Amino acid sequence: MLTENQIIAGLALVVVLAIAARLLAQRFRMPAIVLLLPVGFLAGAITDDVHPEALFGEAFQPIVSFGVGLILFEAGLRLRLDELGPGIRHAVLRLITVGALLTLAGVAVATKLIFGLGWGVSAMLGAILVVSGPTVVLPLLSFVRPTDRVRAVLRWEGTLIDPIGALLGVLALDAVMHGAAGERPFHPGLLVSSLGIGIAVGLAGAAVLWLILGRLERSSPGQAVGATLMAVTAAIGVADLLRDDAGLVAAAAMGMVIAQQRRLDVSRILEFHGTVVELLIGILFVLISASVTPSEVEAVLGKGLILVAVMVLVVRPAVVAVGTWRSDLDLRERAFAAWMAPRGIVAAATASAFSLSLAGAGVNGAEEILPIAFVVIFATVVLYGLTAVPVARLLGVAGTGAPLFLVVGGNPAARAVAGALRDAGARVRLWTSSRAEREAAGAAGLEAKPAPLGVDVESLESELEEVTDVLVMTSSDDFNALAAFELRQQLGRESVFRLAPREDAAVAVPAQAEGRILFAPGLTYPELSGRIEAGARIAAGGDGAGPGEATPLFVHDADGELRVVPAGEAPRLGTGDSLILLSSPGPARPTR
Repeated sequence: MLTENQIIAGLALVVVLAIAARLLAQRFRMPAIVLLLPVGFLAGAITDDVHPEALFGEAFQPIVSFGVGLILFEAGLRLRLDELGPGIRHAVLRLITVGALLTLAGVAVATKLIFGLGWGVSAMLGAILVVSGPTVVLPLLSFVRPTDRVRAVLRWEGTLIDPIGALLGVLALDAVMHGAAGERPFHPGLLVSSLGIGIAVGLAGAAVLWLILGRLERSSPGQAVGATLMAVTAAIGVADLLRDDAGLVAAAAMGMVIAQQRRLDVSRILEFHGTVVELLIGILFVLISASVTPSEVEAVLGKGLILVAVMVLVVRPAVVAVGTWRSDLDLRERAFAAWMAPRGIVAAATASAFSLSLAGAGVNGAEEILPIAFVVIFATVVLYGLTAVPVARLLGVAGTGAPLFLVVGGNPAARAVAGALRDAGARVRLWTSSRAEREAAGAAGLEAKPAPLGVDVESLESELEEVTDVLVMTSSDDFNALAAFELRQQLGRESVFRLAPREDAAVAVPAQAEGRILFAPGLTYPELSGRIEAGARIAAGGDGAGPGEATPLFVHDADGELRVVPAGEAPRLGTGDSLILLSSPGPARPTR
């Protein structure tokens, strides 16, 4: 029994480790789970204060159920039916039905042959390791940025397979317990009834949440996140009381239904991702991995890695071959999907819960379920986390990874800057709401589209997925400040730049939130456009202009990368670097 001080220290340590691991992972550009699992494991090995059973007792498994349900709800919010064409839709359906059963059977047989466990425990592990999960798949996809079709398939499969895998686990648990006790009735229809109950509760919960959010949107939009937490938690609780693990189905169904409607703005609900959900993922991974001891892992490590090899090289490719047969995915996209099946939080949570139930019933080999699952989860996350990007590039399905400049504005000055970036070898995209400006940009060979500012968070995140730097260059200082403020929240202040405001411009948002100033303090829109109209050119080395007559805009380094020169900072040049300059052929003729 832990003392009050030990419990306080344990809870504080779990939260600190969960957040610190995420911050470090972001700093080193890797999926957070790659650090969360070893951090939790080491914390559990070094101290007794972070063991979940000691901290929470019997309340731990219900806490995990609610946490995973909230995670699945948020993942469901990101699933849009309009991203699934008929061929893609059929592939997802096969992957979460036939593919799930093939995975269960393949892992169960491999576990039986490798570990020599009973068929009941082997089937239990097969059901547990069916799941993949959005907590690991979505971060990996954000790093890889694969083609839209394969990304849609993996997102939908990763989200929907979690509740289905959990229900298969409940069905397997029921069968094993029946075999162990003999007196507990086995219900083969449990899976269907759990799905039905979960979907029904999820639909009812979505309807109630829709009504609540509709009222709050008119009067108190700031309460949307709290109301959503209330409704989702209630749905999970009701569904779980009616049928074990039906709460996960209810949560995922609620998220998917809310995502399909267009009347309500779900941007505030998606604050889950940046606050509640990410914290939950970190805490759950730290706690569950802390419950596995080094001796348990050592006992199964060798055979566990053999099981991982079978799952990665045999089971997953077979599942994808069947699931994507006659789909819209080409061979390279199928190959990448076959190399993307990391296990996540639901596998860890169900392994923790079911192993305790089977051990309590005296089932032989039950104590090995959690250590084997831990080895599989950690090994697959590290394997796919380290190899997903190079494999995607090798197959030609990854984003290019090259910097992408987003220029907000389609006026002649913005087009001139965008054209210079393109000529220097950078990828460039323009946002402008003016059809005439888009046509002019297209005629100049520049990609241009309407600015999707003010849309829901998910759509904006998708639009900004590959963007590395933003240059806000419209003629309106107020719009520039507000656009920079919104984009800064997605990309960070260091990546968002805007033209210097006129001296008499009103303050639209606080200066620290507006983004950095482009090029020079006096290079306002009238000044820049006036120079361009007067014949100024943007070119490497200033196109013959002397250093005192030109404004440095970008540094073109020896590796071909381009860096913005912010106002008030001298260009930092290394060996082989050069400048892209705005020349000054004569006195500027500002236009207002």
